Amino acid sequence: MKIEAYKTDITTGEDARFIVALLQFVISDCIMNFDLEDSNHVLRIETNREIKEMVYGVFNKQGFYCQKL
Repeated sequence: MKIEAYKTDITTGEDARFIVALLQFVISDCIMNFDLEDSNHVLRIETNREIKEMVYGVFNKQGFYCQKL
């Protein structure tokens, strides 16, 4: 498995839990967690496949920003 990291504009635990729940619905075979203490509010996803476009889609649809690091 590889770890993908995304810079986000998520700042609250509530928003982080919401986004993770949506992502797990779309990408159920990945392990995800947020580091809201990091200045980039990093989302890390452990995955075996290409998921960048799915992640971008979920963030954009909910009005949030993310960029793969």
